[in-house]
Amino acid sequence: MKWVWTTIIAIAFAGMAEAASNPFGLLGGFSPTSTIPVDVSAPTVDVEQGGKKMIASGGVTVIRGDEKLTANTIIFDKITETAMATGNVVFVKSNMVWRGETFTYNLADGTWSTGGFDANYDPFHMTAASATKTNDYFLLNRAVVTTCTNEPGHYHYTMNCRRVRVYPNDHFVARHMVLRFGGIPMFYLPYWYSSLSDRSVGMSVQAGYRSRMGAYLLTSTKYWMTSNLRGITHLDYRTERGPAVGQEIGWVNDADTGKGRIYGYYTDDQGVQKDFDKGKRSEVIDSQRYRLTLDHMQTFGAKDYFLSDFTYLSDQYVLEDFFEREYRNSFQPENYATFVHREENTTYSLSTYKRLNDFYEAVDRLPEFKADVQRSQIADSPFYYEGRNSVAYLQKLYPDGSGSEEYSAGRADTSHELYYPTRHFGFLNVTPRTGYRATYYSETVNWRSVTQLVATVTSNSSGGVTSGTSTNISQVPDSMGSDLRSLFNIGLETSFRAFKVVNNDENMFGTGLRHVVEPYTDYTFVPEPNIRPAQLYQFDEIDALDRRNDLRFGLRNRLQTKRQKAVSDIADLDVFTTYSFEEADQDEPFSNVGMKAEFNLAKWCQIYMDGTYDLYASQINTYNTQARFKVDEWRANIEHRYLVDSSSLLITDLAWLPNKRWEFGVYDRFEAQTSTLEEQGLSVTRKYDCMSVALGGSYLPAYTRDDGSKREADYRVMFELSFLAFPNLKLGSMRRD
Repeated sequence: MKWVWTTIIAIAFAGMAEAASNPFGLLGGFSPTSTIPVDVSAPTVDVEQGGKKMIASGGVTVIRGDEKLTANTIIFDKITETAMATGNVVFVKSNMVWRGETFTYNLADGTWSTGGFDANYDPFHMTAASATKTNDYFLLNRAVVTTCTNEPGHYHYTMNCRRVRVYPNDHFVARHMVLRFGGIPMFYLPYWYSSLSDRSVGMSVQAGYRSRMGAYLLTSTKYWMTSNLRGITHLDYRTERGPAVGQEIGWVNDADTGKGRIYGYYTDDQGVQKDFDKGKRSEVIDSQRYRLTLDHMQTFGAKDYFLSDFTYLSDQYVLEDFFEREYRNSFQPENYATFVHREENTTYSLSTYKRLNDFYEAVDRLPEFKADVQRSQIADSPFYYEGRNSVAYLQKLYPDGSGSEEYSAGRADTSHELYYPTRHFGFLNVTPRTGYRATYYSETVNWRSVTQLVATVTSNSSGGVTSGTSTNISQVPDSMGSDLRSLFNIGLETSFRAFKVVNNDENMFGTGLRHVVEPYTDYTFVPEPNIRPAQLYQFDEIDALDRRNDLRFGLRNRLQTKRQKAVSDIADLDVFTTYSFEEADQDEPFSNVGMKAEFNLAKWCQIYMDGTYDLYASQINTYNTQARFKVDEWRANIEHRYLVDSSSLLITDLAWLPNKRWEFGVYDRFEAQTSTLEEQGLSVTRKYDCMSVALGGSYLPAYTRDDGSKREADYRVMFELSFLAFPNLKLGSMRRD
């Protein structure tokens, strides 16, 4: 008889559903319009009041698609149009699990209510004293929200809320939220927003101490204002600098083809006078400090896109003081807008580069149009063509007060190269080429020497004075009007590749070893142009082009193996130099020897190197190394940057993870050229099931800037609490900015 009662219950349940909206609402219930069959199983079914009330008991299971409801008892009442599940009620849908003791659903209006509420909504676990459901959301009263997976009473942290309004599959809003760690109240917010789909939104709180800034509290609240508009509000306070406020508004269109942001940050800096008094600044800057950034990216189909990025700053130090990480990456922001159209072998672009702050040196391009043709075959012929074309109005701008004279000119440049690749003896690649470049300038220049006599008056030891004159010779530009520069060139490229299989055995790198060697040469001859670089205003590398007669040659070596049935480079080393026939009768015809290398010894070890060597001074001019290691519980990032007679900077970032719970880190920046420790930091991190806690500190010794101002020693104490389910949201700050 069980199948009979199962059929009766299914028909009754479906009949009730036809007159109601979603029985379990947006929480994930049975869709009333769904054609998916309902499977109801109950050991005991009783029908009362002439079929108006049906009672399924003894452990009821209702299944529709990926939805499953279980309860000790489910009572269906056709008169009140309600369904009530009692006793060990569990509802499962996809990644959401709801538990409770009672669940009452009104089939007429689609609302429901529960007693004790217990649900998992990835990644949150929510409990509440009671819950009710309306058309668009369900309301939890006296709710506790966490992402911890421990048993109740052993949570590492909880968000205890008076009320929580949940909009399933979208977000929830909490009122009067108290953040507790280990049961101890630590933080209160009258309002809290969190997305259920986007784990990047929410609130971040950074706290710590820096000797230059004092104790600080930096807060960022990320939220969606609409489905296309996002906001980030920054409220900061630094005891040595005062309060600061920032607001970012970002946007993205429905098709995700356009996105951008506008960002402003402002502070009435109370530390500018102190910076000057302590010699940290060579001038007193205005205390009203700010930045304004606007950027946007837009794609128009597969061939067109638009990029823009503009930043306006109150002074040249604001990035260094308040956005140090950004300052380290690029101390001078670029301001540009560019539109790009791409065809199969051609790219067109229209760009504008504009300096917004007069304390920077820059080249404005107002505007610049480019049309570039990639090297491509001409029809079915053996010839290949490559072209570069640009038209621009250029302005060379210097910082205010520098004393340098600014200049500008219009420039139209067109370059055309013709290639004829051939292969000889089955292995030798030979590619002769020829080309022509014409560049029109609206202004050329003639530098004229001007001699000035300067009167001098000096004091002597006896109290008298001595007068005299000195000669000052300076170069003054005279405009020579427009002109056209012509550059012809011919060249020849050669290369071949040879290899030897060393063995096919298993080794520490993979399976088998193969050595590949590739020598190459590139000869270039450019006769002396009709206009030399000294007669041109210098904006970029195009204006510096001159006669050439040189041979660039090099040797590339690769050691290869097979990993997971694919060829992989263990080592890739390229060494090259250039011999100038123009300087053949001089003492130094060779340029510096260059080197680029990449080593992928294993998954746990990668090394990158590049450098230059001066043959005549027998010295290394530049040498840069980056190495990454990950062996068992050890991780290391090591970087060395060397510039002869200037810098030898060693950066190490080491981490030890003795187990899954603990991590210890050491960070150092050491300038070997001056034996100066630039920065040193330590950190300790403890990971739990739902969060990690880190404590660290760093020390940055004092140093003198190029302009003579001093930066005093900076001490930092940092704390960070991060939630594993939300990697972008943190409390505290271990960042070094």
